[in-house]
Amino acid sequence: MLSPRMNLSEEVLVGIAGVAIALIGFSGVVTSLGRQGSGEWSPAETLQLRTLIDPSIVTLFAAFVPIGLGLITENSEIVWRASNFAVFVGHGLGFTAFLRRGSTDTVLFSQKAWSAVTVIVLLGTLGSSLGLLPWHQFTFLLGLALGIGVSLQNFYILLFPSSQTLNE
Repeated sequence: MLSPRMNLSEEVLVGIAGVAIALIGFSGVVTSLGRQGSGEWSPAETLQLRTLIDPSIVTLFAAFVPIGLGLITENSEIVWRASNFAVFVGHGLGFTAFLRRGSTDTVLFSQKAWSAVTVIVLLGTLGSSLGLLPWHQFTFLLGLALGIGVSLQNFYILLFPSSQTLNE
C-alpha cells in the first residue's frame, strides 16, 4: 500500500533521465531515416526535430538537479523549490526558442495544444519555486513529464508526418 506522502526517489529520477536519453537517441534515428541527408527537410520538420531534442535535454539535466542538491543540503524545501526553478528556466528557455523558431506555417495544431499545457506547467513550476504552491515534488514531476510528452509527440510527428507537414 502506498503511503499517503510519497517522495520521488532517485531511482524514479534516474529512470526519467533514461527515457530522456532514449528520446535524444531516437532523434539520431529520425535524422538518419529522414530527409536531412539530401537537404530536403522542411522548416516544419526542422522545428519538430529541435522540439524533440530540446525538451529531452532539459528533462535529462533537470532530473539530476534534486539529486545534486540533496548532496548539498538536507532541506527538502530548498531542494524541491530550486529543482522547480531549474525546470521552469529550462523549459521556459526552450519554449521561448520554440516560439521564436515557429511560424503559423510550421507549427501544427497538436504543437499549439502542447503550448497551452506548457504554459500551465511553467506557471506551476514557477509558483512552486516561489513557494506559492505546496506541491513541490508534484509540479517538478509534471515539468519532467512535460519534457517527455513534448519530445514523444514530436518524435511521432516526425515518424508519421501529417498531410500539413507533407505539403510544405
